[in-house]
Amino acid sequence: MTAMNETIKTIKERRSVRTYKDKPIEKEKINEILECGLMAPNARHLQPWKFIVVTNKDLIRETAKRVQDKVIDNPRYPFVKERLKTKEDAIFYSAPLVIFILGDKENKWSKIDCSLAAENMMLASKSLGLGSCPIGMARHLKDEKDLIEKLGFDENYELIITLVFGYSDEEPELKERKKDVVEWIE
Repeated sequence: MTAMNETIKTIKERRSVRTYKDKPIEKEKINEILECGLMAPNARHLQPWKFIVVTNKDLIRETAKRVQDKVIDNPRYPFVKERLKTKEDAIFYSAPLVIFILGDKENKWSKIDCSLAAENMMLASKSLGLGSCPIGMARHLKDEKDLIEKLGFDENYELIITLVFGYSDEEPELKERKKDVVEWIE
């Protein structure tokens, strides 16, 4: 086996972090994460994304609470009530940085392109000493018109994925990956 380079090491060591230190992220690191998102491959170089960057703690808390209120009694999300027993914020985990990735509604490739940007951002954050976690439940914001307006979501774009970032206050272990999902045709 060959020696592991830094890129492969970062990919293999990145984990979803759900506990963050109460420490803001330096603007330079946020800008680097965003730059890496902008460097993602995208169909026909149309770059069908918008990134809404939120560092305002009150707005992050309000947004998390709105999502939490929408999903708290949903039987598909029993873990939200469980998380609330130990966490103040069961949605964004009190992370100091939330990035909403929006995709152009008219671009049929935007979900794929925005997902590629998201992965770039999460790998960049790991390489910068930060943790990250994709938050799928934030999609429940779609009916919160006043909050969407406050967040500055463009009406021609839809929320594809939400990412949280911060200085990790945990070391999640690697979960076993399925190996029988690869088929070779030679």
